[in-house]
Amino acid sequence: MSDGTGGGSSFEGKNYGDGGTVISRVGTMFQIFFQRVPSVAGWLFLVLATVLAGYAAWNWPGGPRKQYTAFFTFLILAFLTAVIHIGTNQPRGRRFWYRARTWLLIASLVLSLVSWWSFQNVVRNGEVPATIRVTGEQPLTGEPGSALTLTLPQPDRADRRDRLRLTLEIGEDDPDAPACSHKTRVLLTAVTQGVSPRRSQLPARSTTDFALGDLADRSGTSFELQVRTVEGCTLRLVDWRAVLHND
Repeated sequence: MSDGTGGGSSFEGKNYGDGGTVISRVGTMFQIFFQRVPSVAGWLFLVLATVLAGYAAWNWPGGPRKQYTAFFTFLILAFLTAVIHIGTNQPRGRRFWYRARTWLLIASLVLSLVSWWSFQNVVRNGEVPATIRVTGEQPLTGEPGSALTLTLPQPDRADRRDRLRLTLEIGEDDPDAPACSHKTRVLLTAVTQGVSPRRSQLPARSTTDFALGDLADRSGTSFELQVRTVEGCTLRLVDWRAVLHND
């Protein structure tokens, strides 16, 4: 009876010892790595930050620069921590310096990963310029049938942005004629089903947002643009800009 119990205790102790040995060996391997090849590791993380910068430049989606603030901040910090690690010599027998340089490596890796995540977040959700195709005859007079069609082509299937910010500028067709655009209202109607708001009345110079809804089964999204103005006023669409976003 006592032999069985003793055997069980011995067996459990052996398992514990094996697990402790494995953990000890892993810890020793990491220690040897950071002690023997610290400069190499620093260079590897510096290369990683450089590769991330190249990847971002190659896959740059465009849009306002402010949305890339987090990406640039974390990438620069990752680059600097790697450079500091490479440039810092470790005095022999100084455990403090060993730990400091190890934390620099960890910080560089974490900052690189966070910068990559920040960039991917902009790629998926940030603001990107969109192309709007305008068809129809100008000038616009406000008469029945005087209209333009604005068409947003179908975005790439991988693009999950479902909101459109549209900026329009209506101006006088004849620059020498008396100004009348300030007396004009723009009527913008979504021709494509599922877009909201369905109809908007806007000033001659305006920016408005549309929720595009489900884009999966569409070839594009179209809007009809008409004007309401005073008699004798002839106008044209002078400028237009479109931005796709998720916010």
